[in-house]
Amino acid sequence: MAREETYDVVVVGTGAGGLLAALRAAYLGQSVLVLEKGAQFGGTSAKSGGGLWIPRNELMAAVEISDSREEAFEYLRTLIDDRVDDAALYTYIDNAPQMLRFLMESSPVQYIAVAGYADYYPDLPGWKSGGRALDALPIDGRPMGDALYDMVETPRQSKAMGMVAMSIVEGSAILATAPGWKKTLARIFLKYFLDIPGRLRGTRDRRLTQGNALIGGLWLALRERGVPLWLNAPVRELLHEGDRVTGLMVQRDGQQMVRVLARRGVVIAAGGFEANQAMREQYLPQPTSAQWSAGNPHNTGDLIRQAMDLGAAVKLMDEAWWAPVFKVDGFEQNFVLFTEKSKPGLMLVDRTGERFMNEAITYNSYGEQFYRARERGHDCVPAFAIFDSRYRKNYMFGPLLQRSYTPDWMHRQLFRRGLMVKADTLRELALKLDIDPAGLEASAARMDRYARQGSDEEFHRGDNDHDRYYGDPSVTPNPCLASIDEPPFFGARIYPGDIGTKGGLVTDNDAQVLDEAGNAIRGLYAVGNSAASVMGDKYPGAGCTLGPAMTFAYLAVNHMIGAAAE
Repeated sequence: MAREETYDVVVVGTGAGGLLAALRAAYLGQSVLVLEKGAQFGGTSAKSGGGLWIPRNELMAAVEISDSREEAFEYLRTLIDDRVDDAALYTYIDNAPQMLRFLMESSPVQYIAVAGYADYYPDLPGWKSGGRALDALPIDGRPMGDALYDMVETPRQSKAMGMVAMSIVEGSAILATAPGWKKTLARIFLKYFLDIPGRLRGTRDRRLTQGNALIGGLWLALRERGVPLWLNAPVRELLHEGDRVTGLMVQRDGQQMVRVLARRGVVIAAGGFEANQAMREQYLPQPTSAQWSAGNPHNTGDLIRQAMDLGAAVKLMDEAWWAPVFKVDGFEQNFVLFTEKSKPGLMLVDRTGERFMNEAITYNSYGEQFYRARERGHDCVPAFAIFDSRYRKNYMFGPLLQRSYTPDWMHRQLFRRGLMVKADTLRELALKLDIDPAGLEASAARMDRYARQGSDEEFHRGDNDHDRYYGDPSVTPNPCLASIDEPPFFGARIYPGDIGTKGGLVTDNDAQVLDEAGNAIRGLYAVGNSAASVMGDKYPGAGCTLGPAMTFAYLAVNHMIGAAAE
């Protein structure tokens, strides 16, 4: 017979939403258990940039940017489709600053506003040039001890040389070769190599940044409050009595079944279904593949399906947090083009060598652009990122630092594994990648003209603040445009991937899961990618995944405990 344990609150999932829910419940005096399906905690949140998009936050004053409830609502309402109602948007706008205050007062996690980190849609009313997107400050991971190595690691491409941790601000300076970037790079490398005990243990940086700073800080706060976290503990069944969820059946370490009861409620924060090929084929645009995802490989939609079996409604199941990805043989994790796509001297083409989009748009918009281009007849899955020696010299690409710091011979193994293809001429590159040579040469010729005149006549790349933020300010007249004419030339296959799905369980403004009739399933809450996103089909700004996940986790616990927000 299964062993039985009882807690006030049980949280399924160890991403930012799940750990924030656990911290809030523990802060309110509840007994809490956190469950993780995999062997490491942190999920996709630990691999993320760790940014939060929080309108009206108190940190904006430090960068002299003002915000208001009306402006934030106008921006979101203009952008997000009507599958998300006004009340949900106002709920997020009103409560996100309170969640942030709670996080920073109750854990080692601290954030700063970034002046130039603009919202992603600069042509819309209510847009801000910065301040809403927040960057996590680095924290010392040494107090975590051995548990540090149980946390999902920051992806290789988010670290200098694939080893040294960088914050978003540090990484942006290095990527853009902004003034002082060499000192920044030298400083973080010095700290890395001076951590002798850490280097004796391995290559993992114990200075935590980005998503590791957020998850590591939350873990430290939970440890201080004595909250248990079970690894290798998948949920096999949601338990219920009538219309109320009462707990879960959990399998520990592949063997023992434990009946876990929840007096107050269960919070599903277990991610989406990006690793479930059958669900992808059922819900997402085609073609689609779990092999193109950069999300958590354990996110197979288990809890979404279990809640659906209890009558829960779902929404936005055709949407994902889209991102252009490229694959390297031998690496489990795909690499995402976050900023590389905006740098001058790179273009994205289909198999005929034609461009089909503005490469510098938000990465979330890539899914829409790829699938629309296919409808127009473009053979663009995969597409091809094409750049030249000048680009390779000056900018990072995936896990590679600029060639001026890491020449190609240092990465022979990555080239052999298919990171990219190299050729002396564009025609030779086209033949190696099975692209039409004439089409590729013609596109490069047009890019040369656009770079000289400073205007992309086809797709208007570099015409707005979002594009230019990730460009190279030293390149004029357009920081996102440069000729592609300096041999050797490089090409990489790019797929319409994702960093997680964004469709899931329908919830109310307290994060209670609703059934098909719109009634709350008592005792059951869902946040993060397990719930249909309050951001609808858009990505308003950096941190629009984690900000809502944590805010609605905060509200879920307040509701189940009957606590008022501060």
